[in-house]
Amino acid sequence: MDPMLEGQCSQNLLLRYINVGLLCVEEMAADRPTVSQVVSMLTNELALLPSPKHPAFSTVRSMENPCSSSSRPEIYSANGLSVSVMEAR
Repeated sequence: MDPMLEGQCSQNLLLRYINVGLLCVEEMAADRPTVSQVVSMLTNELALLPSPKHPAFSTVRSMENPCSSSSRPEIYSANGLSVSVMEAR
């Protein structure tokens, strides 16, 4: 935990906020909570939260060959850097 947050909130509460944030960025929109569910999760500390499944920012690869036995990830960058391309929806 960031030392600046010491005494500001408990570690359990901070982990709860992170869990809710991960739920909000699920890959599948149907798995994301609604705004009212998020408000409920943040205000009701006793409610049990579901575990995040698959965040949208994870490294998802093409399913062209799902039976591939290769355990080594494909390398998409020649120099280890990533490139983000902005595209409008």
